[in-house]
Parts: sequence; structure tokens; C-alpha cells
Amino acid sequence: MSDKQILARYEALLSASADAVMVLEPATGLILACSAGAAEWLDADALIGRKLSDVLPADLSGDITATAVKAADKKAVKTSDIQLRPEHVPNLREQGLIETKWIELRCFAAESEVVAVFRDISSKRRLERQVTSQAQRDPLTGAYNRRALRPVLEQAVAQAQRYDWVCSLMVIDVDDFSKLNDDYSWDCGDQILQQLVTTIHGMKRTSDFLARYGDDQFIMFMPETNHEQGMAAGNRVRKLMEEMEIPYSAGDVRFTVSVGVAALNGPEDDSDNMLRRANENLFIAKQSGCNRVEGEE
Repeated sequence: MSDKQILARYEALLSASADAVMVLEPATGLILACSAGAAEWLDADALIGRKLSDVLPADLSGDITATAVKAADKKAVKTSDIQLRPEHVPNLREQGLIETKWIELRCFAAESEVVAVFRDISSKRRLERQVTSQAQRDPLTGAYNRRALRPVLEQAVAQAQRYDWVCSLMVIDVDDFSKLNDDYSWDCGDQILQQLVTTIHGMKRTSDFLARYGDDQFIMFMPETNHEQGMAAGNRVRKLMEEMEIPYSAGDVRFTVSVGVAALNGPEDDSDNMLRRANENLFIAKQSGCNRVEGEE
């Protein structure tokens, strides 16, 4: 069938769809017809007569072609999700792709060709990520919450056990937090917690995981960190908080924290035991006068 006949067959679909549409030869990935729809970043005329492999990287063109072949073989609609990153698809970047796009691909057979519909679901994905992030974040401080901590802790410690790695965690607790709230107000207490998280985020590594565990208690998990390094990190946190001043209407507010540290200890250890020992060491720090870091001997 000639290109003109193919264009005539799919003219209504190509012109009416807001989604980007390609008519493909499934075996080769040849683009027989194309419409950009609402995709301003896609130059349809520049794609017609070219193969997907000439336009897209091998892994991406291979995924699309494989979906098209399945649709042709099964005579059924086949779907998959693909991601278009400007840095990975220079041809589309030149056409106007300036941000990452999540695309829902739907392929269905029609005669000897396959129609591939590319629906932009980027807004949907961003909303899903936002909702997920909100469910895992403490609304006051922006730190991860207790719900988010547990699976991360269990998985990271299990992985460290499997590969014989080291890891540590610290429990950080604001000293006399109730008294600070009573003396200055709950609003001041909120500011203390917010500034604590902001400061720790400024010093921690990307791989470290910080979560709010209680009203005035935070846990930071530190992969590839032995006990000595965990103690050093705990003392750095303690010192940063001791030196901090929170501007407040009644005068600058100062506060301290106590820290309990625990490290992975042998093949029978696990995240629950690490957390228990860290809390025991925190208790010792509190009983010893606060503004201290305690760990395992």
C-alpha cells in the first residue's frame, strides 16, 4: 500500500486525536504516518519515512517496536509506559522536547500496520508522586515520617547484611522540649523542629535518610557508616544544635539535643535491634545530663 493510501486511511484519526499518533510497520519500526496532536515537541513531518531506531535510542525504540509486534501478533491492544528524557533523545530535543515526559503507549493492529498512540501522562505522574510524597512526609518539617522510615530501614539493613556492609543510625531528641513549648509557645517549638531539620539536611549526605519519629524525636539512617563514624556524625549534629539561635519575639532561643547511636552488629542483627539499642543509648545520654551523644562500647 502506498504512503498516500495509508495517509488517507488514517487521516481522520491523525487529524482528530489530541494524542501523538504513529502508524508503524511493526516488523521494522518504520513510521508510515504520524501526527503530533497536542505534542508541540514533536515534528511529525520530520519522522515520516524514518525508522524508530533512527529517531530514538535502541532501548526505547526496541520497547516500542516490541509492543507493536505483540499488538500485531495477538490482534489486540498492547500497552506500556515509556519515559522521554531530553538528554536521551537528542532528535526529539531538537524538535522541542525540553522536559521529561511520561508517555502511555497504546498499540493496536489495523490491517498490516500497527497504530501507536502516545498519550502524555506527565501531569498524572507528577500528581501521583506529589500525593505519595505528601503521604510519606511530615507536614511541619518536611522530613520523612515514621511510616516512610520503616520499609527503608528494613530494606537497607537487610542489604547491608547481605553484602557485608556497615551502617549506623542515630536517634536525635530535643532536650526539654516540653519546657521550651511552655516557656516560649508551641509556635516557637515548631520553629525549633523546622530549623533542626533544615540544618541536618544541610550537613547530611544524599544517601542518609532523615525521618521524624516522634513529637521531638528524629532518626537518621546512615549507610556505609561504621560506629565510629556514626558517633562523629552524632557529635556534629549535637554541636550544630548547641550553637544555633532561633530568632523569636521574646528573644533568641537556644536549645540542645541528645543523640543515641547504634551500628549494625553482626549477621544476626536487624533494624529493630539497632533502633532499640540506639534508643537505649539515647536514654543514657538523657540520664547523663543531656546535650550528649552515647553509643556502643
